[in-house]
Amino acid sequence: MNPMPPSTFKEVFKFYDEYVKLLYSEAQTDNHLPLEVLFEIHAALDHISRHYVYDESEAVASNGAFGHLKRSCLDIFKIRLNEATSQFDKLRKIDTSIIDNGKFDNELVRLNHNMRTAATEARRREGDPKMDDHDGAKAFELWEPVYEMAVKLEKEFYCNEHLDWAKKKQRKYRLTTLVLSIIGSLIAGGFIALISANQGYLNQLFVLIPWLRK
Repeated sequence: MNPMPPSTFKEVFKFYDEYVKLLYSEAQTDNHLPLEVLFEIHAALDHISRHYVYDESEAVASNGAFGHLKRSCLDIFKIRLNEATSQFDKLRKIDTSIIDNGKFDNELVRLNHNMRTAATEARRREGDPKMDDHDGAKAFELWEPVYEMAVKLEKEFYCNEHLDWAKKKQRKYRLTTLVLSIIGSLIAGGFIALISANQGYLNQLFVLIPWLRK
């Protein structure tokens, strides 16, 4: 989706209500909106005020406000990307290969690759004057798919219903490995102690072996 610039405040607030508000509702943590998003929304409000304070036309004020609202969305897209990257890193520390016979891992890695590739292209094209305008709004259509992939990574992989099972299996495996390692160390230690306690007999045995061969 790449919404067209509005010419009225009604269209601005329609975009805000139907799109921006939904995005920042997901982005806010502990009822605190990210500062960069808050700054853009404040800037949008400032543009609207110019119509009433400085007699700027509604069309010009609407277009300026719209640009900042779209940039607030871009900030949310990038915040979501960072969160998804962190979630991917956490997932890779868990043995998820046992989920769905390896299909989970294959799809997770492919999704992360596509997301990072799309994000790299979006960043590259964001500063291109042929693709971008003065407020960065045209980058919207490049960043939105990145956001959608980030949401998919969280919902389908990071919050996957089988993840707890994989974590339990991994903890069980580590515990079993630890127990076997301790048992092995005790056995090895006991064997060494036994050899040390009977070193004298072993020395006599080594002396007798060549004599017995004669």
